[in-house]
Amino acid sequence: MEETSGSQVRPILESTEQQMFTFYGKPLIVVRLPDGVPAVSLNSLCENMGLEPRPQLRRIQRTKAIASGLASTRIETEGGSQIVYVLTLRVVPGWLFGIDANRVKSEVRLEIERYQAECVDVLYQWASTPRIEAPANLIPEQPIEKPTAPEPGAGMDAWRIYHQQMTEFLDWQISIEQWRGNVEGRLENLEAVIPTILERLPDPTITPAHQNTVKWYISQWHKASGKPFATLYSALYTAFAVPTYSALREDEWGKIEQWLKKQLAGASGDEGKPEQGRLL
Repeated sequence: MEETSGSQVRPILESTEQQMFTFYGKPLIVVRLPDGVPAVSLNSLCENMGLEPRPQLRRIQRTKAIASGLASTRIETEGGSQIVYVLTLRVVPGWLFGIDANRVKSEVRLEIERYQAECVDVLYQWASTPRIEAPANLIPEQPIEKPTAPEPGAGMDAWRIYHQQMTEFLDWQISIEQWRGNVEGRLENLEAVIPTILERLPDPTITPAHQNTVKWYISQWHKASGKPFATLYSALYTAFAVPTYSALREDEWGKIEQWLKKQLAGASGDEGKPEQGRLL
């Protein structure tokens, strides 16, 4: 058990899944709690943004709605098992957007604005990625070899053992045929619904390369205009009616890039000038 503020005691949860991915070159540790709820290490968030974890923990504990998503869990690190605080993804936006980037040191302000603008999207993409698990009993038991009949003149015990082994072999053969039938049935069912699935699939979203291009334009727009990242991303989402930049449609990429170029040119005071090439 881990003590929190006051006399409260917070139980230590055992996570069912732990992963680490990088966000702008810095590691973020994410977990799934025993009830399947996704969460992220508070310490890794704070360290990546240049914030002191203790004051942020106290701020979280002062806000009941955010504190409801605070948990303690065990994670594995290179130094061994550790107990850390995590925030469930449900309350991360409330905590993250409550950080006033204008009241922190200038050297960490850009990092905080970047997390406020993009980190929640990345965390939700991880949490919503389907996890493929093999169905129980999908693979049959180890093969059973067909027994060899006893030599002529063998005793009753030898023949009894032979027939027992043959019964096991035949039962295994039957289970194999049933398993094959189940697999074929699953495949037939999949083949039947694939056309419907394809019809209902949304239009392809922009490629990872184009996602990086969007972030490049936004960063240049931020430098030119001085506006917060969150404001610029919000303008992009509104213009193309999407909840996040990763949901932008690939078939609209030409229109998207032209819009971004226009915003950047307007902020830079270059609107109307011949377009210059850029290096990525």
